Amino acid sequence: MPRTKMTRHELKEQDEITNSLQKFTEIAYSRRRELIIAASSVALIILMVVGWRVYSGNRNANAESELSSAINTFDDTEIKSEKDRFQKTLTDAEKTHSDYPSLSVGVIAEYYMGISEEGLGDTAKATQDLQDVIQHGDESVAGVAKFALAEIYQKHGDAAKAIDLYKQLYEKGGYSKSAAVFELARLQETNNQVDQAKTYYQKVVSEFPESPFRQQAEQALKRLGVPVPQPAAAQKPS
Repeated sequence: MPRTKMTRHELKEQDEITNSLQKFTEIAYSRRRELIIAASSVALIILMVVGWRVYSGNRNANAESELSSAINTFDDTEIKSEKDRFQKTLTDAEKTHSDYPSLSVGVIAEYYMGISEEGLGDTAKATQDLQDVIQHGDESVAGVAKFALAEIYQKHGDAAKAIDLYKQLYEKGGYSKSAAVFELARLQETNNQVDQAKTYYQKVVSEFPESPFRQQAEQALKRLGVPVPQPAAAQKPS
């Protein structure tokens, strides 16, 4: 079928469309280098993100594997010598902390370094490492380190520092509050601060009725001639 002639208006529209396409093609051609660079940049960013995720995932997995080795050694009942167990734990934990100091795994490893050092008799180094964990660890890790450090202070006769840490844990959390307040009561009783001890034993019973320390707290109150209080209606988190 022969093509009909286009009207002047149609010819004008055709010219405008052709010109627009030509301009777009020219712009695209002139900017092809920029477009290629931009596309390459996006691809590079995607590759970097994917690569970092793979690297980070592998790094975390390796870090957790190293930490598990230290923890398993610390809990290994097959190692009969306490000194050998602490020494091997310390070696494993030091490696993990050295390899991954910026990860939470590295902070936890430093906690095991501290308690192992205390087991080996190096109280100064243990105190230093546990203080570092308290400063750099998250709330839960710092709380465990505070409790361990309080026990070290208590063991070596620094009752004031131990009491301060137990009070922090009882008031602010980060570790079992019932354990902290029970240890606080025992320490006060040992130091002949009987009134304070009674108060904290009562808190164990009244505020944490489901606590594993409740029975011991009740026995202590009876020993001190204090009536055992009734538990509160709503138990606080222990």
